[in-house]
Amino acid sequence: MVKEQIITRIKEFATKFENPKIQRRFKGYNKTVQFVFPDIDTNVYMRIGDAELLEVAEGLVDDAELVVTTDSMVFLGILDKTQSPMAAYSSGQLKTKGEVPDLLKLQKLLL
Repeated sequence: MVKEQIITRIKEFATKFENPKIQRRFKGYNKTVQFVFPDIDTNVYMRIGDAELLEVAEGLVDDAELVVTTDSMVFLGILDKTQSPMAAYSSGQLKTKGEVPDLLKLQKLLL
């Protein structure tokens, strides 16, 4: 059930791309983000293409420019704004691999 909830919540990012401010920020941005949830043994990726969420699917991809690893409840807490992403990162509950500009763009989608 948590797995489906996470996939649904990531798919909801598509509505954020309706915001003109987000569209400007992600214009020309073509990246794949991999989410890894070790507590539920689940991997989900999303492909962003020129200010549009192109795909959200379960699985691992080799071409992800950004990898986010965290427990499912931490991730949902960040999305629900009941947990600080900076506190999660500082405490090691949220780990990332990727370029800083990509992390900053992802932060705009999460928050």
